[in-house]
Formats: sequence, structure tokens, C-alpha cells
Amino acid sequence: MEKKFSKVILPTALALTVSVSSAAYANPQSTPNGPYIEDNQNISLSSYMSNAELATKLQKLEASSNGKMKLEVAGYSNLAPDGYQTEADKGEPIYVAKFGDNDPNKKRILITAQIHGNEQIGAEAAIDIIQKLSSNGKEVEEILENVSIWIMPRINPEGADNQYEGKWYPTRYTHQTWLPENIGLPADTVAPWYYNSDGSERAQNNEGRVVYGIPGYDQNRDYNPNLDFRVENQDLSEVASFLNSQSTNNSKYGGFYVTAEARTVTSVFKEFQPDVYVDVHHRGFNTVSDEDNRSVPVQFAAVVADPYTDPFTGEQYEVDEDVLTLAKQVNALSALTLQKGQSHFGAVQKYPDVNLPGTALGAFALNDTSIMLIEIKGQSQTLGQKQAGMLKETVTQPLFAVFQGLADGSIYEVDTQVYDDIPEASNSISDPTSRN
Repeated sequence: MEKKFSKVILPTALALTVSVSSAAYANPQSTPNGPYIEDNQNISLSSYMSNAELATKLQKLEASSNGKMKLEVAGYSNLAPDGYQTEADKGEPIYVAKFGDNDPNKKRILITAQIHGNEQIGAEAAIDIIQKLSSNGKEVEEILENVSIWIMPRINPEGADNQYEGKWYPTRYTHQTWLPENIGLPADTVAPWYYNSDGSERAQNNEGRVVYGIPGYDQNRDYNPNLDFRVENQDLSEVASFLNSQSTNNSKYGGFYVTAEARTVTSVFKEFQPDVYVDVHHRGFNTVSDEDNRSVPVQFAAVVADPYTDPFTGEQYEVDEDVLTLAKQVNALSALTLQKGQSHFGAVQKYPDVNLPGTALGAFALNDTSIMLIEIKGQSQTLGQKQAGMLKETVTQPLFAVFQGLADGSIYEVDTQVYDDIPEASNSISDPTSRN
């Protein structure tokens, strides 16, 4: 689908209402205090790529890489009601750019971005990384001699190219409808808890929601520590009972792999068996602490899941000690890379303590892969493309440091205490448009 709009004017339901006195601007919450989208402001998204533009860019980069990069279609998103890929009804392609193979004698790192369609800068940063890895130079040669890097720049193409009231409006969710009878479950079986039945999306007003009318799933809750879990292969009566109980159909348990996107990413993970997995997200706004009012550009996390027992098989999963150590070293090195005096880059926090085995990060960490969550600030409805350049650097600089650290082995010398000492997430700015 071609992107037709260089600017998006927020529809009435999404208008960001500012109702503050001039005194509020005299005492900003953070440094810098913004930039934020103002009331009825045009949100420019022109620098962000549509699916068609992304495909064209990737193909050109492969052609100019002199064999360094191999571009593959790993799978397809799917608009079919049952959510499973078929030859007759495929959605948008999901690409993987491969630098190197799954050679067990090399370190391997898998990077995914834009698992939520309205988190665009991750995909843009991924393209910057792919472009640099495709180029010539001693640094790139030394990295690729020792490290294989696979990058999936956009794993939610449906949400990324969503239309709302005739305009391009990226949204968090995938586009699929829960029809349990299509997969052999009783028609009244409750949907997984992360299903979005009315196609609603977070907004700045309108009671915090806007309804764009396309049902779908939060893909980042659809993963499972049992990487081979498939609903159609289970005892369906047991699955129905599990889904119909609020005590089990919740975030404490793994997802159900009902989305083609989650299945595709997991198939790449299983093929590659990476040492390190990085997932790039967006989040809200924070200041560092009560004493440090710098605006936080990024939060990192090395841990997102507790030990887990599969409710269907009884199999137990937990993060290996060596895996956790490397995860902390990867995150610590990333945080250190951004420390530049009192610059905005250095205002790093640790993501809140969570237990989410249904996320890609959680499921993969419980399968012996060190993880790094990157959460950069702002989403399309709060920042547009403002600060995109700085936020892309917040992703690319740490990742190239990690590549180099894996290539020369220096990452194993990083003190894990650096990660432990990263300030905990705090001081959330709940409504940056009103500064309240």
C-alpha cells in the first residue's frame, strides 16, 4: 500500500487538548520539556516509511551490499479470520535482513522492531543499521567476521500501514478477528486477554481511547515459552477451559500463537538460535528522578520474565545464570555508550520490573537467549516524527557498541553492576501535552 499522506491531521477523537495556564510553561517538568504535539497540530509522519517504501529500501540495500546482506521474506501477516497463513490468503510480507548465517562458531544477534505499528522509529533505526552493515569499512568487516546479525525491521506491517478515516494512522495492534470455531474451538470460547475486539487505540483525550474499528491482537503478548505451542495441536477442550477462566487467561501465562506475525518471528528465532535478542519499542515520558529532571530518552531491560511452568505440559523454564549475566552486560554496555556528561542521551532508566512470559523477549529469554529491551520515548500520537534523529541514535549507537563487544569479546568484561545500578523507572509524565 502506498503512503499517500505526508502529514496527518489528528481526527477529532484524537485531538490533543491543551488546557493549562501560562504558569505551567514557566515550570517545565523535564529538560528538555518537549517537543510535544499541541492542540490540533499537524503531525508530520512524512519521514516514516510505508510498507511499500520499506520493501523498496531493503531491496536496494541488498543489491548494493556486495553480498553482505541476504534479504528474505520470513512469512506474512494475515487478514484471514482464523489468523493462520495460507497460500490463498497472505497479508503483507515480513522481512528479515541476514548478515551471516547461523554458524554456531559465531556470535549471533537477532533484532526486531515495530512489533507495535505505531512505534515507527525502531524500524527507521533498523534501516540505518542495515545500511551501515551493508557498507564497506574496517569496523563493519571486523564485526561481520565474528558476529552474525539478523534484523527484522517491521514485524507488524498491518498496524504500520493502518488507515483511519481515510488517513494513514499507524496503530499498535495487528489486524485479525477472533473466530474460535475456525480453529476447532466452541464458538463462545473467550478470546485471549490481549485481543482488541473493537479496534480501539490509546489517544490523548476522548477518555483516552479512539476506536478505528479493526479488531486485532497485541502481538507482543502472543508468544509462549513453549515455542512449539500451536492451538490446533492441543486438546481443544483444555484450551477452551483455559481461555474461559480469568484465573488463567491473563498476562501471567504465555500467549497462544494465534497471530501469523508471532509465529513468523518465532520461526526465525528457532532457525537462528541467537545468543542475544533485541526488541525495540516505544514508551511514554519520564524524568530521571526527583533530583534530575532530564527527559528520559530510553529505558533498558535485561529481565522481563520469572521462572515459568507450562500449564499444558508441565515443562519448566527459567533464565540460565550465564544467559542473564550476558543480558546484563549487553544492557550495561548500551547504557554506558549513551553516557555523555549531562547530555540528554545519558538520561537512561531501567524498565519497570515485569513478568511477561507471553512477550517475545520473555519467551526467548526462557529459551536460553540473552535479551535487551529498548524502550525509546514517544509514539506517533505524542511525538510524530519530532526528535526522530536523536531517538534513532539512541538505538543505533548502543547496538553498534554491542556488535563490537560481541565481535572482540570485550562485552564479557563489562561489570554487571553497571546494569544493576541503572536508575529504576520513575517520575512518569502522564500527560505531556498539559504538563500534568
